[in-house]
Amino acid sequence: MSRARLYVVILVVMSFPVVGAGAPGRQVVHPLADRPMPAVPVPVAVGAPATPSATQAINPWDLRQILVLGAEHIVAQQCGDGGFGWPHGDCSTTYHNITAPILMGVLTAYSYDRQAGFLTAARAGGGFEMAWTWDNGEARFGTFSAYYLWRLSQVTGDPQYANHVASGFFDELEAGSYGPDNQDTAAYIASVVAGRAGTWVNLVPWEFQTLVPVAAVLGHPGQSEAFIQGILDGLDAMNNTDPDGVPMDIDGIAGAVRGLALGGRTSFAAIVAPLHGGINGIDSLEGLGSYLVSLQNADGSWNWHSNIPSPVLSDEDTQTTAYAVMALKAADPLVAADYSGAIEAGQDWLAAQQLPNGGFPEYPGAGENTEVEGEALWALGGRAAGEPIPTLGGHGAAVLTLLLLTMGLMVMRRHFT
Repeated sequence: MSRARLYVVILVVMSFPVVGAGAPGRQVVHPLADRPMPAVPVPVAVGAPATPSATQAINPWDLRQILVLGAEHIVAQQCGDGGFGWPHGDCSTTYHNITAPILMGVLTAYSYDRQAGFLTAARAGGGFEMAWTWDNGEARFGTFSAYYLWRLSQVTGDPQYANHVASGFFDELEAGSYGPDNQDTAAYIASVVAGRAGTWVNLVPWEFQTLVPVAAVLGHPGQSEAFIQGILDGLDAMNNTDPDGVPMDIDGIAGAVRGLALGGRTSFAAIVAPLHGGINGIDSLEGLGSYLVSLQNADGSWNWHSNIPSPVLSDEDTQTTAYAVMALKAADPLVAADYSGAIEAGQDWLAAQQLPNGGFPEYPGAGENTEVEGEALWALGGRAAGEPIPTLGGHGAAVLTLLLLTMGLMVMRRHFT
């Protein structure tokens, strides 16, 4: 699809706040922090962009243009300290817990177009994150910070970011000395679960998704397993009975699929989720991923919740779609099911949401949000954008074994013929 076609389909929307507009209970979700983000009024939707056919894959050249335009838009929102404000374009206060998902979008664009400004912005964000401390001066991290800083070292070749994560977070958890409360890994996991109790319980698996692979690649496999168990325990507690009171369950499922895939976990004890019939009883990555696919809309998007009584176009959600796409990309190599069609359809829907200024709405007809914009770009990129290689397990190990045996037979045949 051409870039011009993407822009033609964007309809003009009104952006003034209206009390009660939008779906109750819906919010942009962000990695956990002790300081809540301010509420942002939800604009009324009077129109929505059209979406491409689910069979129309993004042209790679168009994708590069989409990513570059989006990253340039994000960089323009960056504040002087390297962080980002909330809401969009507001630098009165910057928040550490949104830096990682925003700048992962910029790093994704950088993998397609090596603009120096993208790397400068990414480094500024890395410095902003490394300067985050508890009141006692110890290094502090959000649930996505470790992943971003580790990836920044991979892209730049500068080990300081990954070293900061290894020594300030994972080593401290291992020693039981993280933060002012001297948390170990179990206590940290418990604090995240407590922080998401009640209304936001569905986000527990989402919080741990990026900690699983980074703990493993930085030499802490036991911690990686603990975060996987945190995901599995979080699945048991999920609730889709009340969209207004307990929202965003699809984000939690997507986070679980992605985290389990990046940890190589293809099977597990059956989920016992009495308040979420959709996932109750599932015992494999393929089962969970296929359930996620079953929730996809015909136009390629995902809604903000799986149990909306009468969903309409404005219930489609940019952030949820981004994480669903990333989850399926991580799971696809490890399962027998083929998720490529769902991935392409989701990416096409995301691409069609891009506004002429490079930004993305929270949902069709809504206003922009910098975190959502970064997540959309992150999902639009391919594996070149920097997913850690999953720890092999289950199907992945079997595939590797078969590959090695095949290569051995080929060598023997060449030698004896």
